[in-house]
Amino acid sequence: MPAHTLGSASQRIALSLVGGVFGLLGAMGLTGAADLAGVVIYSVVLAAGLWLAFRGSLVGLRVDASGVTERGLGRSRTVSWCAVREVVVSTQGVGPAQSGSPGLVLKDGTSLPLTAIASYSSRTVQADLALLTSAHTAHRGACGACASTGSGER
Repeated sequence: MPAHTLGSASQRIALSLVGGVFGLLGAMGLTGAADLAGVVIYSVVLAAGLWLAFRGSLVGLRVDASGVTERGLGRSRTVSWCAVREVVVSTQGVGPAQSGSPGLVLKDGTSLPLTAIASYSSRTVQADLALLTSAHTAHRGACGACASTGSGER
């Protein structure tokens, strides 16, 4: 199965651009900082901007033959297909504007919503769900080790 990256490309571009702008502002402010407080503040702005530019370009969900890697701004989480019992639809939020996303139910019963690809569009959620379900089904058919226990989460 070829690797797929799910999630909004425009969101990745926007986060990277905003991070780049803050990185530039921090660098420009750092060159003109006159005191220690200015150096500290602009260093923090520079570091935060660079982090946002870097991690923003990675936000989303990578699906490949070995499993699913969910990448957020703070961390990445990988779950192997062998640890997944089923792929389901998960709903987040309260009120009329709930967002949906595919979610994973692990073999140990843990529910894992994939919030990196949450969407208000039911068509997007269903398309993502279909891709994840087909990848999981293909893995189960090809892998003899899926019956073994263990979480598979790294």
